[in-house]
Amino acid sequence: MDDEMEVRIKEGLNDVKAWQRVPTSLNGIYLVKTPTKAGKETILVEINPIDERGNLIKRRGLYLKNTVELKKFIDAMDNEKLKEVLLALENISGEKEDKKITPVDLKI
Repeated sequence: MDDEMEVRIKEGLNDVKAWQRVPTSLNGIYLVKTPTKAGKETILVEINPIDERGNLIKRRGLYLKNTVELKKFIDAMDNEKLKEVLLALENISGEKEDKKITPVDLKI
């Protein structure tokens, strides 16, 4: 890992409370500092993209603490059967992709 990035992360989370979501320059990627335990500090990455309105897609995103977890989630999400399951669930619940919202022009 880049030492400069480590310094920026530590500085960015210096005055942050435990479990506070801190946005990063990467869209949909946040840093979350957990409570100190046995003198050790843990920082998690939360993945939670935003929708077309600028709102988080989920109340809580996917929390990761290392690259092994990331790899396992990528492998699970890359499974073609997952897409089939989600399509079946959409058909059952009647939910489809969010329709693009057209802004209302309020210029007079």
